[in-house]
Amino acid sequence: MTLHIQNPQLLPKVRSASLLAACSPTFMPCTLRIASMVPGWKCSSDDTVVPCHIDRTLGKGMGTKVSDLFVACGCNHCHAIIDGRDQISVKWLQQNAPTAFMERCLRGMAETQARWVELGLLTGKDWEIVK
Repeated sequence: MTLHIQNPQLLPKVRSASLLAACSPTFMPCTLRIASMVPGWKCSSDDTVVPCHIDRTLGKGMGTKVSDLFVACGCNHCHAIIDGRDQISVKWLQQNAPTAFMERCLRGMAETQARWVELGLLTGKDWEIVK
């Protein structure tokens, strides 16, 4: 069996103002919760929540973000870590908890997408919502 790997830069990227707008304090809490992994840190208040593109996924390129489907809602502290503005926390996480960090990013994206479905922003004609 041959595995075909496409250049991530060539994959289509979803751009959605409504998905990004839903990543706001009005609709969502911080779904990343990565700041609390760093000793002495905790998440900022939920009133600072913004969409955070998880750049460690496929599709980041020079001058372009990943698809809006690779977004998690993040507070100010988590966003600073995701974007690399808080280099002390980034280095601590890389050295001490790289797997847990990625798991939190994936869980944050999953929770964000589930909330988008609840808000009616992600739909599929054959989807069934099971609770």
